[in-house]
Amino acid sequence: MQTYAGVSVVNALPSWYGSSMAVDLKVNVSIKETNNCEKKYNILIDTILDFFREKFNIPCLDVQISSEIPEKSGLKSSSAVSTALIGEIAKKYGLEIDVPKYSAILSLKAGVSYTGALDDASSAYFGGVAFTYNKEFKILDIMQPPEISILILPRGNRNININLQYLQKYRLVFEEIFRIARKDIIQGMKLNGLLIASILGYETNEIEIALKKGALASGISGNGPSVFAVTKIGEEGPIIDSFSRFGNIILTRPIDYVSRN
Repeated sequence: MQTYAGVSVVNALPSWYGSSMAVDLKVNVSIKETNNCEKKYNILIDTILDFFREKFNIPCLDVQISSEIPEKSGLKSSSAVSTALIGEIAKKYGLEIDVPKYSAILSLKAGVSYTGALDDASSAYFGGVAFTYNKEFKILDIMQPPEISILILPRGNRNININLQYLQKYRLVFEEIFRIARKDIIQGMKLNGLLIASILGYETNEIEIALKKGALASGISGNGPSVFAVTKIGEEGPIIDSFSRFGNIILTRPIDYVSRN
């Protein structure tokens, strides 16, 4: 099954309200039955496989993953992998389950997410821009994305410490950003990206340069360290020129919402 990376619209950690936009960086997962049930993957994949064996009597599985997303990058790689794996299991064995919700629950069980990241899982699985209340595993809305280009400075292996209590001091601010984003996705991305970068202590030089060069929004995606900038289609040039000094650039587009029902 194929799923997608994402760029943050609203970080869910401060208020449990989160939003993510699917972008065209792909994850593909395939499975086949095996007699070997040894735990040999990472904690998230092993947790998913154990859960489905115990709850649905699924046999032991060999998992093959192809991913274009750097790990620990803020680009939703864990949610993309988990939804692709769960979706592939559901398809192969005829399970009628809520794939993003199971991804969120099992991400919490595995200890790889603070909120379950239902927003990331929903956009990874369905495409579009997902708006969720992660505390209650509720999808509030999935919108079609705006017609934009997204430039990413991809950086993996995040090594910052997340202080959840400190982030949650900003709950009311991020609830307001969430409300803004449901009316104006780009404005929500801009406010969230700038504020998260500042709160988590990232250098904002690249973000400021992108905005000065005409980006509609720029900031840190997820909990970083990847940086994104949003432009109108055809107006990517100044941002590419600006970002090129900081490393390799990915130029991509949002993925439209498609129901998998």
